[in-house]
Amino acid sequence: MPAPPSISYATISSPLPAKPYILSITPSPTKPHLILRHPGPDLTIIDNQTLQSVERLTGGHQGNVTSVIADQDALWSSAKDGSIVRWDERSKRAGTIIQAAVRKAVPVTALAISERDHLVIGGTELLSSEAHIIYWDDRHPSKPLYLHSSTHSDDITHLSLLPPTPSFARPSPSSSSGVPFPDKLLLSASTDGLIALSNPKDLDEDEAVIATENWNQSIADSKAYLHKGKMKVCARSDMDLVSTWDIGLGAEGELELHSQVEYPSSSFRFKSFKPPPQGPTVTQTASEEMESKLQLKSDYLIDVVPSLGISKAGGAITAVGTNDGDIILQHHVLSTSTATDYAPSAYFLSGPSKARGHKDVIRALYHDLNSEAIYTGSEDGVVSGWNLASLPDKLIVGDDEIDMSGDEDEDMDQDDQSEESEIVTEEEEEESDKSDDEMNNLNDEDEGPRYGPILGAGAGRTQESRKEKRKGNRFGPY
Repeated sequence: MPAPPSISYATISSPLPAKPYILSITPSPTKPHLILRHPGPDLTIIDNQTLQSVERLTGGHQGNVTSVIADQDALWSSAKDGSIVRWDERSKRAGTIIQAAVRKAVPVTALAISERDHLVIGGTELLSSEAHIIYWDDRHPSKPLYLHSSTHSDDITHLSLLPPTPSFARPSPSSSSGVPFPDKLLLSASTDGLIALSNPKDLDEDEAVIATENWNQSIADSKAYLHKGKMKVCARSDMDLVSTWDIGLGAEGELELHSQVEYPSSSFRFKSFKPPPQGPTVTQTASEEMESKLQLKSDYLIDVVPSLGISKAGGAITAVGTNDGDIILQHHVLSTSTATDYAPSAYFLSGPSKARGHKDVIRALYHDLNSEAIYTGSEDGVVSGWNLASLPDKLIVGDDEIDMSGDEDEDMDQDDQSEESEIVTEEEEEESDKSDDEMNNLNDEDEGPRYGPILGAGAGRTQESRKEKRKGNRFGPY
């Protein structure tokens, strides 16, 4: 029988002086700092060990900051006033400033950066019946390179560039139609319910958009992660539903999003949890022990955190929260009744003293993979750090006794047997699955068409058919 979920308390907590809402936490690309975003034009820099405020980044934006991105040695942010800023963290001043404008200034709601390609990509609010994805060269920021204005039909909530992985081919081969494969994909999501994959280096929007799926939910955020050497896309809705898709090849060789799995909000909200009767990682007084939480009820989904662990079926660990500042990490399990069940992995509780953890709604969570730490921020302006290495037991990412259907080979190797009981990181999966992908590629001719590693963009599909499919997805109801 698996060990019960661990209970842990914050290693350190620190309230910010003005106690502003904390909406996101981003690691500094050059220093041991964390960058905090608030509902305002300024950013706060804190030390990642003491969680004390170090400095503020001011003067770059006039409107509320909407996104903060660290790429290579650069820190970027976007704001509602249409400004995009590359910060000089040494001088604490704005360096490059880009102004998004389509006939007039347009609010930027999402941001993606590729310093290596000198590429800055901003997604905008819906304005004059158009939501734009705007591309700039950071060496010539005064004028956009090009705009994509018909991919989405409402506010754009997420942009990210998918990095090359074993499941993403580099642009050396080409399709049978002679169209070269892109070396990167742009993942975009919007409140129109659409998830899209595009070639960020193609000026022609009809050619650039490669694959789309309409979830019929207003999408609040999205991300991509590796599972068994292949890439998955995950989206979170405004109503705390979660959905995943695989990125792969269709029967005609075109790139597509397929194998959708939807996890209902009941997997995350208004669930009752009973923490196990075990001691915390710190000594408690008798009065503190009397106040120990006997039952928790989740009120909202904080985030989906694939870097903490992924189940055999591809479901990532999620973090749900209570209005009192408690956090429950959940892992995906397969049961006989449903494939969308989640069970508790660990409890991160406020207390045992008033200076530990949170007492309000948690809006931000960042997993520092290298330091085995989780940082969280809440509406009362408190930042907390949680040490994963101090957990009494390893973080549960799946329960073999639940996940196993009984049809698996009893002689599976030791790596497969331990996969669900240990944290599986994206980097470890990328390395361990390279040989498996190569073997699968060798067997393609024997197996016939299948969903395999990503080999290219739009192979075997004409521009007209791609356009028609995207139009049907975009204008579906939600």
